[in-house]
Amino acid sequence: MEPGRSGILNSKPSSKRIEMLTSMKSDMLFHARKSEAAMKQRKTDAQRVYVDIARQLHGNAVRCKTNVTELYLADKNYSEIPPLTIYKSLHILWLNNNRIYRVDFLRTNFQVTELYLQNNMITSITGSLKQLKCLNTLFLHVNQLTCVRSCVRELRNMLSLHTLNLFGNPISQEENYREYVIHHLPSVTLLDRQTVSRGERTAAERLFRPYVVGIRDSIKFGRREVFVEETHDGEGEVRGPTKVRFVEVTKHPHSHPLVSKPRRSPPPMSYSYFDWCTTGEEFLWSKQRSPPSRLTFTV
Repeated sequence: MEPGRSGILNSKPSSKRIEMLTSMKSDMLFHARKSEAAMKQRKTDAQRVYVDIARQLHGNAVRCKTNVTELYLADKNYSEIPPLTIYKSLHILWLNNNRIYRVDFLRTNFQVTELYLQNNMITSITGSLKQLKCLNTLFLHVNQLTCVRSCVRELRNMLSLHTLNLFGNPISQEENYREYVIHHLPSVTLLDRQTVSRGERTAAERLFRPYVVGIRDSIKFGRREVFVEETHDGEGEVRGPTKVRFVEVTKHPHSHPLVSKPRRSPPPMSYSYFDWCTTGEEFLWSKQRSPPSRLTFTV
């Protein structure tokens, strides 16, 4: 043993250090037990889901799983849903009034047209629904969605989506939330149980694409038009207006700098008419007649 270190080796830990080590140990045990309980709960929920599906199939006399087109799994208090890849022909899925916090069980269910996920604990749908190209009805109200841009980015390629509910989420409290969704999802006709009117679409376009409205309104005489140049973020979405400029429109509408000028008219064409009856022998023998004339006119 090195000299001078015997005191350190023989010294006992202080009471504060013992308390800190004890609390750390108890926290580690608590988190380990919590994660173990969560894993057991997931396995239990997965087994319950499969049992409920088997009961529905047996009750409806469905023998082949690939023929299943609708599943009702609402009000079951599920926190985890296992993958539903077996049900290739699934069209309608009810999962409302559960405790689901993520949607990762529809990776290969491309034929889903109606999805009901309201009254759950979903925090994000990024990377979970973009493969559902046939989806026309989506209920996501009363959840925990916090980013409207990520939600719109996930749904913007669904050209058949016409009914969408997002109310009851934190995103519905954001400024210009409704106009943002209407502008970036033009196929939606019913948003949060309210029909999307033409006036709302015009207001959304004026807010997020003011330059288009400016061009449309500037095809007039004697007006001073306001044009707002928009900026985009790194992902190609409109972030908002940042620069304003004024343009005088006093002459012809085509003199506007943002409107293409018309083509110039083609040059005039000349046509000639020559009377051949006054030529030849008749002209040589009849000297009393006037020489042949040439008529030219321009169109």
